[in-house]
Amino acid sequence: MKDDAGAKTIDLKWFGTLSPKQMFGVLAAFMVALVLTLFGFGVSCYCFGMLIIAVILYMLPRLLGVENLRLMILVGVAFLLSATLIGGLAMAPGFIESNQGNPSDNDYFAGVEYTYTDSGIEVTATLKEDIGPHTVYFEYGEVKGVSFTIANAVFDNKVPMDVTGSSVSGSISLDRDKLYLGHLTMTRTDDSGEEVVNGDSNTYWKFLTGAYDGDFVYMSLFGCFMGTLYIVIIFFMIMIFSQIMRGRMEKTREKMEREGRLYPKGYGRCDKCGATVLPGEVNCRKCGAYIDRPDEMKPRKKDFFECSECGAEVPKDAVKCPKCGAAFDEEEFEVTHADGTTETTKEISECSECGAEVPDKATFCPKCGATFDEDEQ
Repeated sequence: MKDDAGAKTIDLKWFGTLSPKQMFGVLAAFMVALVLTLFGFGVSCYCFGMLIIAVILYMLPRLLGVENLRLMILVGVAFLLSATLIGGLAMAPGFIESNQGNPSDNDYFAGVEYTYTDSGIEVTATLKEDIGPHTVYFEYGEVKGVSFTIANAVFDNKVPMDVTGSSVSGSISLDRDKLYLGHLTMTRTDDSGEEVVNGDSNTYWKFLTGAYDGDFVYMSLFGCFMGTLYIVIIFFMIMIFSQIMRGRMEKTREKMEREGRLYPKGYGRCDKCGATVLPGEVNCRKCGAYIDRPDEMKPRKKDFFECSECGAEVPKDAVKCPKCGAAFDEEEFEVTHADGTTETTKEISECSECGAEVPDKATFCPKCGATFDEDEQ
């Protein structure tokens, strides 16, 4: 893509020169990708979301003609640092804070209360209704990291609770060096004797921050770094793949240019309408404008001659100039016979002996000297 000749540019030294439009595209792609990442689009949609963010970060500047590889590497590194710091210092800690404390009532439990002790947590709650044979558990799992608005944890621990009438209570031992997610859940026994989770009670989870003595910031920074790192890896994979494909296309283009099957860069489009022009075309297929090209490119076109009026290149069989409109008369050949008489002809034949082009009325070949009978011409 070319900028207008008079357009202002921004010189970034080692990172190339950009037009204001390209600079805006880089910043816009950066900000859109950053906002989507900070609000958890990438980690919540897994590979699909991360791919979309990486494509936005790379393709929007490329569509505007940003080709400097160093600049794109800088964009990827800056994105990793920005998302990690903003997410780890603001978004993720805020997410933890908004999801701690006692859970609200749900379809099965009311008045759920967590009381933290030196050894862990005591849980009390009230069952809202009798649903028949059931078991109440407290499920919890260690948080490995917090990526923006997603907690990386698996509920792989389950402790049965004491149920007396409608009262639920129990104690859970927790390691104070680890942060946990926990929630009450209920299972019921079906007709076959199997325990199944009852409804959606397992969605009411909270961070058990009262049983944690560690630092939220470190955990948040680590989680946000890992969540962003996958996006940046995809970003660099797209960039590397694009560079490989671009290199192959350049080699193919150079070969086609050498063979005269493609114009060099900058000469492959119509000056008037911008339509693609192929070697050998004198008029644009879209708007009909004359295709004027540098003299060094003209010899690549076979069977062309120059218009005597304007110098334009003209196909051999043209009856008028595609640029100035001058009409061309068919070439006439004057033939002098042995008796001194002359004739003119516009037709050309081949010598039956050597294949040379000979005027139709000639009685001998000017190349090999072979004579022709009247029947042969």
